[in-house]
Amino acid sequence: MKAAIIDDEEIDRLNLRTLLEDHGDIEIAGEAATLEAAVELMDRETPDAVFLDIHLGRQKGFAALEQAANRPLVVITTSHPHYAAKGFEIDAVDFLLKPVDEAALVRAVGRLRRRLAAGGDTTDRLETGDIQMFKEADGLHLVPVNEIQAITGERIYTRVLVRDGRSFLHNRPLREWRRLLPEKLFKVLDRSVIVNLQEIRVIKETGPEGRPQIVFRGSPHRLEVGESAMKSLRRLRD
Repeated sequence: MKAAIIDDEEIDRLNLRTLLEDHGDIEIAGEAATLEAAVELMDRETPDAVFLDIHLGRQKGFAALEQAANRPLVVITTSHPHYAAKGFEIDAVDFLLKPVDEAALVRAVGRLRRRLAAGGDTTDRLETGDIQMFKEADGLHLVPVNEIQAITGERIYTRVLVRDGRSFLHNRPLREWRRLLPEKLFKVLDRSVIVNLQEIRVIKETGPEGRPQIVFRGSPHRLEVGESAMKSLRRLRD
């Protein structure tokens, strides 16, 4: 894998280069500190991936992606976490906060390898610290995966329930959520319900309406479930 480092801070380039040198299958194609140099590097070396700083002096690193003829996979590196939403817009493979540490880089490199092996068109299973983005009329809402309490089917859509009381309608079908969510946290209860087991406070065999109900931790959400879902929960208990 050929990778380029684009960052206007020398110390951050050095840190990233040192970490990448521990990965024998990665060839560092070059480094750039300015927008112009970044565009030239991407077009000359055609790297498979770039580690891209959001700020290049007074300019934005994203502009390099717009100007370069070659479009590699992108791992964003930044000191500003509020730019995460932009990372989703450009389909970034990962989002690393500086100073980048070894564990975060190993995760990003693993995702790059899998994306390249699949021809650049795949979505990895989510991890607990990953962020999901939901677009609403008032803007983009960012939600850590481990704060999702449940996902339910609503006809062709799904409803995502979040710990802080928010809920979002999403066009991702339930089968895709099943494939993406971390298996150690989320359990498929039936054809229309997925729950985060760590977020459940109590399971009531009979709720206010006479149906079983799941009550979540620190949340106003209450989820009524059917007998099939209850059987799945009882199997977990046993």
